[in-house]
This record gives sequence, C-alpha cells and structure tokens, in this order.
Amino acid sequence: MKKINLNKLFNLRNKVVLITGSEGKIGSKISDLYLNLNSKVYGIDLQSKKKKDNKKLFRGDIANEKFIKKVLLKILYREKKIDIIINNAGATIYTPFKKRSEKEINLVLNTNVKGTINVCKAYFNLHKKKKLKSCKIINIASIYGVVSPDFRIYGKKDNLNSEIYGGSKAALIQLTKYFAILMAKYNIKVNCISPGGIEDKKHSKYFVKNYCSRVPLNRMGDISDLYGALIYFSGENSDYTIGQNLIIDGGLTAW
Repeated sequence: MKKINLNKLFNLRNKVVLITGSEGKIGSKISDLYLNLNSKVYGIDLQSKKKKDNKKLFRGDIANEKFIKKVLLKILYREKKIDIIINNAGATIYTPFKKRSEKEINLVLNTNVKGTINVCKAYFNLHKKKKLKSCKIINIASIYGVVSPDFRIYGKKDNLNSEIYGGSKAALIQLTKYFAILMAKYNIKVNCISPGGIEDKKHSKYFVKNYCSRVPLNRMGDISDLYGALIYFSGENSDYTIGQNLIIDGGLTAW
C-alpha cells in the first residue's frame, strides 16, 4: 500500500488565496487562517484594513465587473496563479418585508449573487485564456439558503434575516452546482459552505437561548468551526469533491 503523505494533503504553504469580503467578521478570521497556514493572501473589500497583517488588500465593489478583472490580472501578473478563491463577501438587511425597497434588494443581490458571478466568470475566462492548471473555489452561503429562519425564536429587538438574504444564499448554493459542472474539465473545483448562526455580541440572550435549544449540540457556531471545511476544500484531499454544499450548523437542519 502506498504511504499516505498527510503533510501534502493538508499543506497550503505558498498557496495563492483570494478572499472577498476579507475585512468583515468572518472574512478577517478566514484571512488569519490562511496567513497562519503560510498561504499568500489577497483580499477584496469595500472597507480599509482593520489591522496590520501580511494580506494585500484591494478596495472596491465585487459588483463591478471591470474592477474584479483588474484585480485578478494584478494577482496573476505577480503570482502567475490563483490556487484558491473564497467568495465570502455578503450583504443583508433587516427591515420588515412589508417595507422592502428596491435599493435594499439590489444591495443584497449585487453583493451575494452578482458579485460572486463576476468573480467566477472573470477567473474562469482568465483561467482558460492563460491556460492555468487548477483552482479551488469556495462559496460561503448560509443555512438560510436551505431552510427558513424560525420566526418563533426571535425577540422584538432581534434582527430577523430577510427573505432576500435567504433567497440570495439559495441562489449561491445553486450557482455552486452549476459552476462545478461547467468548470470541472478545466480542473476548477467549486464547492460551498453553509454556516449556521455564528455567535455575535449583537444577539440578545433571548435569541441565543432559543437558537441553542434548536441545535442538537446546544450552542451557536464559532467562525473557527468553519476552518476544517475550508482546509478540506482548499487542499488535495478534496480533489474528487465538486458541487457540494457542506452545512456546518451543529445539527440544526438535521431535525
């Protein structure tokens, strides 16, 4: 039997990683993960850097197709490859459905759906044009692209996830499947991660208690709970895995 090289399977040293939404709550932690794994990390965000790190940040809107192509060309000029793309940028709104505005709808769809399409399309075209070898694309969706929020667990002061947010994340899961099939023959592997609720100081004690009562593991998620899936989808050990949506929610959607 051939000896298994575990170091090679999980080694992400010098991998070139592009993370959208790299300065947000989840994106900044994902950036830290890959920096700690000695990857070369590039970020895209509307915000400036929150802290000093070794990540190269491009400021701009992923809904802008020309901006995305320019960023990818700059990275490819410098690195000659992009090994991993993490479509993490996301937007949501919390106003009641009866007051939903076209501006709010466009904000969420432009970031969560159009932005992801822009990144995938721009990279796909450049990958073929420059005859690049391979890439792993990981989309960050949500359990609310799979199930509806349970309205009963929210207090009066809690922010209820909107219908357009859930709809955009459902679209992202479907895009994952579509792109996985479309890009497979070019050795571009596309998968998706759908986190459950991530604990946040903004959550009320009422919400946290009710949410945890719905989770078999009896707690909300932490961003670190995503690390194993990210490393798996980024490395060689997932080379035969495409088009999958890995739900990480402590069992909430298993009921």
